[in-house]
Amino acid sequence: MSEAVQLNWAGIPTKKHEGYGGRPEHIPEERPTVVTETDLAAIFENGSLPRAAAAKALQASTGASRATCYRALDLKGRFAKRLKDESGMLAWRG
Repeated sequence: MSEAVQLNWAGIPTKKHEGYGGRPEHIPEERPTVVTETDLAAIFENGSLPRAAAAKALQASTGASRATCYRALDLKGRFAKRLKDESGMLAWRG
């Protein structure tokens, strides 16, 4: 049995070692910034912060986009078990 042909965004079969994005010169080298628990713990070292201030601090320290920072600070998101809301202020459960 032959392996299924992989198609790119235009429906054209991809060549060996060619990604979904088409030609290699069109695929960006940089990868999106990943926010880690260590990044969040560093922000909350000095105590609770409002969500907006925490997002700005996280963006400044990691270089992540604003949306990524707010997703990391979501109380139902990836770090939900480590974040707590204390009357409008976010805190880190160390």
